[in-house]
Amino acid sequence: MLLLSGMCIFSLQWILTHQQDNVAVKGIATQSSLYQRFYASRAIDGNRASSLSSGSCAHTNLDYNPWWRVDLLGVYDIKNVIVTNRDSAAERINGVEIHIGNSIVNNGNNNPRCVVISSIPAGASENYICNMRGRYVNMIAPNVSRYLNFCEVEVYGFPVLAKTAFLRLKFNSSEDLTKSTMRDNVLQKMKSANVQSSIFQISWTKEPELETET
Repeated sequence: MLLLSGMCIFSLQWILTHQQDNVAVKGIATQSSLYQRFYASRAIDGNRASSLSSGSCAHTNLDYNPWWRVDLLGVYDIKNVIVTNRDSAAERINGVEIHIGNSIVNNGNNNPRCVVISSIPAGASENYICNMRGRYVNMIAPNVSRYLNFCEVEVYGFPVLAKTAFLRLKFNSSEDLTKSTMRDNVLQKMKSANVQSSIFQISWTKEPELETET
């Protein structure tokens, strides 16, 4: 009787989820230009103070298509974005668009749009539901020459992280382990053990070896 032995290796991948936090505070902010010392980073300092004198607001120069962006330094599933307007010149937020995505083309302003802000009362905060995935969150006032200023942008979501594990199985079989049907059978057995779609690859680490029983 002939016995064929073989070894297979497959990997599992799953998504780790975390409690939603304001992930903007750990990002890096930039903007189309700088008005005085009102840096882009002031809008992700975790402080909703709405007065310029508080030192917690971002402000561009008078630009055409002024924009602001935060790089979250990783891809996130973003549920909502909260924007806190300045306590004066509140109309400058009107028509500003929030864009979210992974592209840096056109400074990230070509990414998909979440919402167009109609208005936010002076010094108030508004919550916008996005349910989008991306690394960059942009605020842009398109097709106008304007100062762009606001005092806080909060981004709530969780990182998209993949963890991979490798499992090894070694077994003896009277079947020819080089056959694709055999590999399919192994895969189906693993799926029946509730691993299901987590398996994305299965391969043999070596050719089956022929053993003769004496």
